Amino acid sequence: MPQGSDTFSFLPASAPAFRVAPRVSAHAPALSRADGISWLVVAGAVFNLALCFINTRHVVTVHNSEIVLCELFIIFLAFLEVRNTISPAVVRITGVMVCFEVGAKLINPGLDMKILHDLAIAYVFYQLGTRSTPRAGERTIWVMMAIILFIGFFELMFTNLFGMVFDVWTYYVNKGVIASTTVNYSNTNLFISGNRGAAASRTFFQSIFGSHRVSSIFLEPDSLGNFSAIGFAWCLSTHLGSRLRHACLFFLSALCFVLADSRFASGCTVAMVLLRLTPLYRSRFVVFAMPVAVMLGLMIQGANHEMPGILPSIIGDNFSGRLLFSGRLLDYWNLPQWFALAPSQVYTADTGYAYIINNLGLPLTLFLLALFTMHPARTEAAVSIKAMISLYFSTSLCIGASVFTIKTAALLWFLYGTTNSVAPVADTVRQVPERLKSFRFNRFSPSAEHVT
Repeated sequence: MPQGSDTFSFLPASAPAFRVAPRVSAHAPALSRADGISWLVVAGAVFNLALCFINTRHVVTVHNSEIVLCELFIIFLAFLEVRNTISPAVVRITGVMVCFEVGAKLINPGLDMKILHDLAIAYVFYQLGTRSTPRAGERTIWVMMAIILFIGFFELMFTNLFGMVFDVWTYYVNKGVIASTTVNYSNTNLFISGNRGAAASRTFFQSIFGSHRVSSIFLEPDSLGNFSAIGFAWCLSTHLGSRLRHACLFFLSALCFVLADSRFASGCTVAMVLLRLTPLYRSRFVVFAMPVAVMLGLMIQGANHEMPGILPSIIGDNFSGRLLFSGRLLDYWNLPQWFALAPSQVYTADTGYAYIINNLGLPLTLFLLALFTMHPARTEAAVSIKAMISLYFSTSLCIGASVFTIKTAALLWFLYGTTNSVAPVADTVRQVPERLKSFRFNRFSPSAEHVT
């Protein structure tokens, strides 16, 4: 393939085309710091915990502006690492997107420019991953798993002490997520969703955990559930190290959604396993169609439950109620909302599809989805994890936009980047035991249809 001939590639024009035969890529970038840059991914996950501690100890009163500055600083440091890998095509696409967003903002004052920040996280940390190795991705998820479980069990076993060290409720009040007048029915310092409440029981092991939902370093349980799904996606797509180590990572990922009592993560991981057991995960059409089909399904569900003259709202604060709200809102919209030229009549924070489309417009959304779908996969692991990401977004966007938070998004896109790493191929192939190389499920070498 000629260099830079793939319009959809996010790799720089100077990046070499992938070949199966050579064991080492002659043009791989200098990777002397590759195993160290993943600390930015960990920083993206833990900085909120650090700020919460600072706020609790009254060192500094942390508001949303300080949180945003810290997050932008992490993204900026990651950008500095990858600035030389950005291709001219990406610069042109970014320029067109920014111009559209600025123009749409003049017409639609309700448009949230934060969507550009969300997309920047995905691209920058993906590029960061391509400058690293799958081994670094594996170490990163293990390091995060160790930190998460340590803080998580501390929260679970010493909840009152955890609240004294990390006053999560006040932190989110200062952040503006929780109103100061909101009643704290749980009588704890946890986030508002950190407790199922007296009327709602846990899905997993109510007798052991009670109504407590563990949040760990993420401060809110939804992100811990997202981390669990990402861990499953990684385990299903790669096989580094021994079978015991791999099985242990599977188990710990499942433990995370149990601790968080994440119904979404449990369902998403089951769907991931089923998809991985079929050849459908190889199809680019399936990768593109999954989020589109789910969105259309939501709209049909919303059309079947129309309430003329009544604005869509969350009638029941459970999984089915959130799905119905998402469908009703999409069905309620007119064309200006679909093209990001008019604000949504109802807030979009609790439905990710509406958040994306009302801030990007449907044409630009489908274009970006096509870019992701057509981006060439260098390895079998990249083929698999791309399908897992599509499934993850398809399901999570039904009930919110938490997939965009840097807490977990940085890890997700970094891991995907490591599977498309331009590091020496030998570094990745050596990690697969000889007895497993005949099984495509565990192989990093790509199938012929994905070599371009």
